[in-house]
Amino acid sequence: MTYLQSMIKKILIMLIIVVLFSLFIFPINKVYAATTYKQSLKSGISNFPKEYQDALNQIQKLHPKWNFEAYYTGIPWNTLILNETATHGRNRVINSSDLSWKCSCGNVASGYACASEGITKYYLDPRNFLNEVNIFQFLEISYNPKIHTVAGVKSAVSNSFLNKEVTYTLIEKQKNEEGKEVDVEKEYTKHYADIIIEAAKQSNMSPYSIATKIIQEVGTNGSDSVSGNYEGYKGYYNFYNLGAYDTGNAIVNGLKYARDKGWNNPYTAIIEGAKEIANSYTNAGQNTAYFYKWDVVGTSILKVGNTQTVSSSNMFWHQYMTNVQDPTSQSKSLYNTYAKNNLLGESLNFIIPVYDNMPSENTMPSGFTTDDGDLYYVNCTDGLAVREKPSTSAKKIGTLYKNTLVVMLERECAEANGYKWDKVKLSNGLTGYIASKYLTFKSASTSKAYEYKDDNIIIVPGTSLDQIDKSATGELKTGSKIKVNGKEYTAVVLGDTNGDGYIDSRDSLQILRYQVGKFKLKNEYLKSADANHDGEVDSRDSLKILKYQVGKDKINIQ
Repeated sequence: MTYLQSMIKKILIMLIIVVLFSLFIFPINKVYAATTYKQSLKSGISNFPKEYQDALNQIQKLHPKWNFEAYYTGIPWNTLILNETATHGRNRVINSSDLSWKCSCGNVASGYACASEGITKYYLDPRNFLNEVNIFQFLEISYNPKIHTVAGVKSAVSNSFLNKEVTYTLIEKQKNEEGKEVDVEKEYTKHYADIIIEAAKQSNMSPYSIATKIIQEVGTNGSDSVSGNYEGYKGYYNFYNLGAYDTGNAIVNGLKYARDKGWNNPYTAIIEGAKEIANSYTNAGQNTAYFYKWDVVGTSILKVGNTQTVSSSNMFWHQYMTNVQDPTSQSKSLYNTYAKNNLLGESLNFIIPVYDNMPSENTMPSGFTTDDGDLYYVNCTDGLAVREKPSTSAKKIGTLYKNTLVVMLERECAEANGYKWDKVKLSNGLTGYIASKYLTFKSASTSKAYEYKDDNIIIVPGTSLDQIDKSATGELKTGSKIKVNGKEYTAVVLGDTNGDGYIDSRDSLQILRYQVGKFKLKNEYLKSADANHDGEVDSRDSLKILKYQVGKDKINIQ
């Protein structure tokens, strides 16, 4: 190497060092500057976007004292999804779930698979859970002595391992005869409900939420996390699975955490765990079950009428659980607790997030198409049992959730326990039985997929795109834009008068209101109301839709 080449090499090295050094001092803050979001909280249904209001108004009719607050996060929907799907394993589903619910990465830990983008979107979208039961995932978590009682907690835990007394020992300071403080072991026996109420008072959390969270984490029968007998960690308890990360042995991880915290009895574990959760989540702004899972708020509780600016560096990562279904599962338990204790008539407050530029909908993904047969969706808000035989006492082979699709094999093929039963096929290939009342017809396998009407309208009898041109994308519903042979059309789905992709009692009601002049239907929505395809929109169309919903009729193109 010549002297000139050597000098050039040294100069280049020095320039690289200077450039790298300058990047760390100056421009890096601009290149990687955190995004900020302006957030506000508004009270009342009228302050929600229109697509929220219909469902909330229906709930308000049932519960006039309930209050609904719109939490405007300021986060664009696409930004939210990008952040929630950027890291594999942040969001998970049980490994036996529909293949379409699972990410193609194949990441599985502790029986839970990495969630797909489609199922993450579904459970992130608050609009999918605006019904009397599932809205409890948005219930504000705070202690209220007027409605939170020991009797209420006992009712909440009545079918779980928490419905009993427990004996434990605490080390307390007492003065001896000489007036000096000494450590004394003192034994107590208390019902778990009394301990949970104490935890609620000290943490300012709802005791019903605490009880629900414990059962959600360790099960109705408890787990090794709360037995106090786990080998290597005897005498330690973790009722909330704090620190129980999916990587490795989750129970060992949680009990290591409990040992480090000194949670060597049930009382201390429940009290201190609740306080830790409250300080880290509830009192830090994440004050609903939904916000525990989805970190989309600031680090302090926002009051109605106020605004705050939140940095993206303080969002998206602080999530209590990985299971995307957890808030929805908790909502049913919370609803049942309030219902059993006659508290549904009380003044309850629900905080519901709103995102910027939300799509019209986010439907539950499914691996089924109409090529598989007639499709039905789950219409109930609770986890729906699939039985091995048509009987409530038969072995349970699976649990389905609202809007999950199944293939109908035999409609109302049996009757038992006061139910008519359907034989269905699940997405995992299993066949089983479901009570007919909990399934609603969605779309049929048919060779006649559509007919042309006018120059820009296509009328279809169902909601599947599979037999229409493959260039069409998305879930088909009235108002959808689809392509056939390269030409774009507006779809009219017979019976889908409100354009939500489902044919049910809401459409039937709209037709009746239209008939008496209480509601307006125009253009493709008016065409869709002619469910029997006779050229008139009247009560006969309304009745046909109701019969269709319960599987007693079909809506076909004649």
